[in-house]
Amino acid sequence: MKDFGTGKTLSEASPFLRDSARRHALILEVVERDSVIEGLPPFTEEFRARLKKQLEAMARSETVE
Repeated sequence: MKDFGTGKTLSEASPFLRDSARRHALILEVVERDSVIEGLPPFTEEFRARLKKQLEAMARSETVE
C-alpha cells in the first residue's frame, strides 16, 4: 500500500486531465456538486473565481520530479 501523497498526480493518473484548465473545471464541478448535496448553497461566481485562482496557485507550486 502506498503512503498518502506518494502516488501519481491526478494529471499523471488520468491522461485526459493533463489540460490544467479542464482538470480545474472538473474539480470545481465535483466540489460544488458535493457541497450542494451536503446542503450548502451553490457557489457564487465570486467564490468560484476565488477557488479557481487557488487551484491554479496550488498547481504552480507542485514540484515535478
